Amino acid sequence: MANPPSVLCPDCGNPRGALQKICPFCGSSEIPAVPKKIAGIFTLNLEEKLPTVDQALEKFDHTLSELSGRAVKVVKVIHGYGSGGKGGRIKEAIRQELIYQRRTHIIHSYYAGEDLQPGKEAYQELNKQNPTIKNILTKDMLGNPGITLVILKR
Repeated sequence: MANPPSVLCPDCGNPRGALQKICPFCGSSEIPAVPKKIAGIFTLNLEEKLPTVDQALEKFDHTLSELSGRAVKVVKVIHGYGSGGKGGRIKEAIRQELIYQRRTHIIHSYYAGEDLQPGKEAYQELNKQNPTIKNILTKDMLGNPGITLVILKR
């Protein structure tokens, strides 16, 4: 996972990682206020370093656990579409995990990238449930079958 940006600890004022659960300076576990830019969408690239399906699933689980209870509530999962044009194995594995709802304690909902297009029912549902999401969606997400948008529980 890439190094997340820093925020100030609400107790001691020292910089700490936006996703750190405990301040390394004072030991505070209070969640810092996270700027809107940082709290928008966390990008999780599962294609990086060409992992196996099992490695990608492990990274997916680890990252969701790290993000649980943090200010980040939207995760853009980049799983790719597969070089054969039929959908890659990582994409299929991630979507199966989401379909079978194995992480209901962390995940509120998810949206396939190919369904994130104006006029599609899933896109309208996403905007209805999360009215401010339009402000953080980027063009590379709209209609992209190589991503899945995961909404974490608050």
